[in-house]
Amino acid sequence: MKTYHHGNLKKELIKCACVMCERDGYTKLSIRSLAKESKVSQTAPYRHFKTKEDLYAAIVKEGFDKLNKKMMSIKIKDSKNYLIGCGKTYIDFGLNNANTYDLMFGTAVGNYADYPDLSESANNLFQFLLSSFRKLSDDDDEIVAFKCITLWSMVHGLVGIIRKVNIAGDGSKDGPMPFANQISKNLDFHLDKVITGLVETD
Repeated sequence: MKTYHHGNLKKELIKCACVMCERDGYTKLSIRSLAKESKVSQTAPYRHFKTKEDLYAAIVKEGFDKLNKKMMSIKIKDSKNYLIGCGKTYIDFGLNNANTYDLMFGTAVGNYADYPDLSESANNLFQFLLSSFRKLSDDDDEIVAFKCITLWSMVHGLVGIIRKVNIAGDGSKDGPMPFANQISKNLDFHLDKVITGLVETD
């Protein structure tokens, strides 16, 4: 049985759960399977996670923390290019952390308000995008927030579409896939057009 230093068990369990989630998908993750994978007693994880949703919430928080860190690491001075970088970073995260991403934006974790640390991390992502968008827009805060959500929705949708393109290929020339594939190969151009359109919209 694996030995942990005092106070490190929860951290190690979350780290293991994140690996399992991304490897197998969150639907296959349980507190029991986590105990087995971590080589601890079946009861040990229950000291930190009373329910499977509690475990999911911990993984989701780690996901938002990781995404926020990636956003903050972008070193681009020009405001619009910086926001384009944010969009590309977001899409890259969604494509390369697909199972975690699905858990983050799915419904397996109900009300984020029940998990204050998770809620704060998720809200930080929105505030981060909002502050970046505000540098490009002179609108009042409510309008800027609506435009930010519009951009976020578009980028979020692109993650799903590009994932489908990567699995299905171009598909029929009469369908959306060839166009989605073109967008995926030229994200800078597409994001620039979308951001410019949102900024110039009255």
